[in-house]
Amino acid sequence: MGSSDILGTKRHQRGGKFTEGLLDSELILRTLNVRPGQGIIDVGCGNGYMSKLFSKMVTPSGVVWALDSDKYFIRILREETMGTNIVAIVGDISKPTQLNESCADLIYVSTVIHALSRERMPGFLQEVKRLLKPDALLAIVEIEKKETPFGPPLKSRYSPEELKEIVSLISVNTVQVGECFYMQTFQNRERGQTRSDT
Repeated sequence: MGSSDILGTKRHQRGGKFTEGLLDSELILRTLNVRPGQGIIDVGCGNGYMSKLFSKMVTPSGVVWALDSDKYFIRILREETMGTNIVAIVGDISKPTQLNESCADLIYVSTVIHALSRERMPGFLQEVKRLLKPDALLAIVEIEKKETPFGPPLKSRYSPEELKEIVSLISVNTVQVGECFYMQTFQNRERGQTRSDT
């Protein structure tokens, strides 16, 4: 099977992380200021390539929870990362997870939001708020809402402006992290709370 088959058909069959190689991971890590000792949740981790990068940055003093609803990916990731600071978990961020309240300095959600129905968004936001420490970051990576060579239908996509409308946390910034991708970050504070960065 050629690599194009793997990147094309296989990734969709398994719901995998097709963004590997398409995102500027160094820019993402730099923008998110990932540091030793942090707790990071990688939502929709797929094959875990970002979890592994986060793992190095947080060092053994930190922890990365790699979360995906696909049992296949989680089983393989568990085998690959046994004895490391990566904890691979089968779960759905739009429902209550087994993770402890206020455990995360960062929740990283890459190309997942467009697959959540509007009905599931409140559950997603509720669980994100439960898991984030005060002032911690939510980072959402999505495919731009314009014609691109790949990706979901435009009606399923969110623009940064639409995300800011839906997510009730404080919007921090929008960064281009790939040719067709942006990352929108939010701080775990409700709108209306005093901002020191206005």
